[in-house]
Amino acid sequence: MERAAWLRSFGLGRDPFEAPDARRDEVLALEPMGMLHVRYAEVHGATEVPHSCLVEGVPGSGRTALCMQLVAEDEHAALQRPGLGRRVVPIDRFAEVAGGVEERRGGEITACEAIDLVLHRIVPEIVDEVLGIANDGARPRMPVADAAAAIESAGPSACRDLVVLQALYDRADGAPSRTMLLRDRFALSGGVLAEASRSWGLVLLGSSALLAVVLVAFGDRRDEAIVRALPSVAPEWAQALPWIGLGLVLSAGLGLLGRWAVAGLYAQSRVRRAMRSIVVTDRDAEDLATCLNEWRPVDLRRVPKRGAIGPRLDLLDRLERIVRLLGWRSIAVVVDGVGDDATSRRAIKALLDERIVQRSGTSVVLAAPPTAVEDVRVPCSRVVLDWPVPALRRLIQSRLDRCADRPVAAPSLDALFEQAITSDEIDGWLARWATPRAALDAIDALVREQASMTSPAATSEATDGSARSVGSPISRTAIERALGRQRPT
Repeated sequence: MERAAWLRSFGLGRDPFEAPDARRDEVLALEPMGMLHVRYAEVHGATEVPHSCLVEGVPGSGRTALCMQLVAEDEHAALQRPGLGRRVVPIDRFAEVAGGVEERRGGEITACEAIDLVLHRIVPEIVDEVLGIANDGARPRMPVADAAAAIESAGPSACRDLVVLQALYDRADGAPSRTMLLRDRFALSGGVLAEASRSWGLVLLGSSALLAVVLVAFGDRRDEAIVRALPSVAPEWAQALPWIGLGLVLSAGLGLLGRWAVAGLYAQSRVRRAMRSIVVTDRDAEDLATCLNEWRPVDLRRVPKRGAIGPRLDLLDRLERIVRLLGWRSIAVVVDGVGDDATSRRAIKALLDERIVQRSGTSVVLAAPPTAVEDVRVPCSRVVLDWPVPALRRLIQSRLDRCADRPVAAPSLDALFEQAITSDEIDGWLARWATPRAALDAIDALVREQASMTSPAATSEATDGSARSVGSPISRTAIERALGRQRPT
């Protein structure tokens, strides 16, 4: 008998046991919050302060499913309770991401790169919302109706903060043009000091040239007019006054132009420093230089130095302020896909740095295997993912309920086994399997084996009069053939 026919004979229209991983699990995708992880309430409660949490779990214990549920719940709460929800920053495949950062950096990842990584994940999404770019469903919606107006309500400083963050941490595609769009949206000019210096310098130089022409062309008349107007001043001083004024105007123009030139060189050095410092962005050097040259020189004081965590924490402060303006209470970084290699261990220590996890506006939820965090000492909550037998039973039963072929009621887990196999025996196997992944894989193998052993000719008459295949429950023979001899613990 085919596997699908065997499942339909028990009233299951969908396979509840075939799930390669949580992100490709069709049953979990039907309703992520309908099958809450056994430790969901504990983890979610530990991070509501906001407070960081380190989640330890062996492979198959549901780390990815837990992270997916945290993201879904926080995004829903942010829309239902503006100002109280958390802006979630999911980081999947953390091991690959950390390896890419170290490769670009040419050394071990540090807390500075960890902050850069967080900023690089959230800033482009906020810029998309402010610029009105359509949401493709992958990003959370804003709790506020008009993101740009919400930022503008806090004054020009908040607008400038977002433009600086965009110049440093935006995506590579169209970053310079997005800088100009943000400036136009907020009615900001780039490099106020430098632009003013250049403009006034050119005006004063032009005035000096015009004044010099007038002084030379009308020299005699000028001298006579000044002597008549200032009879108490010596004639030689009266004649020198126009040239003194011309010198002052010329020196002012040259001074302002010089200041503009120095500001330009200063901005270039800031650009080079930023390109050496921000190594986790996918921006190339030319795009980054273009953006930063457009925003010089005053705001470039916020560009972090390589290896300096202080300026990065300041940028994170400014981002937290923008996030609160947009209707969120805080930022929550949810990290999944952590490996047990040396690169992952270094990245974990960098992201769980005390200066990051003890912040009042940013929390980190990191799910990792126990061996990868056994030597990590960090002041945050620690939750170990374990699955008692009743919790495993509830999880499997909830999957059966969601896969039921309505209006037929879903079978219980015990109903899938022959009557000779007692509930205590099944509980013993669940205790041995210990995790959802192991339990689902084992039952999946049993279903496959039993379906292959069942004759396809077995049929019965359904309620509508049609013939319906009848599958025999999982037998001890199928269990021994698929899993070997199983004994309850």
